[in-house]
Amino acid sequence: MRINARLDDNAADKLDYLQQKTGLSLSDVVRESIEHYYTKVRDRAECDAAALDALVGAFAGSDDSPTDLSADYKRYLWADDAARGTGDDERTGRTPG
Repeated sequence: MRINARLDDNAADKLDYLQQKTGLSLSDVVRESIEHYYTKVRDRAECDAAALDALVGAFAGSDDSPTDLSADYKRYLWADDAARGTGDDERTGRTPG
């Protein structure tokens, strides 16, 4: 694939610097730069996906998780207030329901 790109002076200077310091051709610098950036983005995406899987997995399959949590989340959210007998959350002033 051929690439035709417009670069500002700053990017052109960086490209020239990379060519001089590595001794690589312009095409090789571009190829290696794409590979480096691709790997960085892919690794970040895999890390984000793993973190999300861990978060979801923290709730999945737990024997003590309520089966009606999605429907009755407010009851569970405000359970501490009900146990204290306050009926509201002093920190936020919110009332359950």
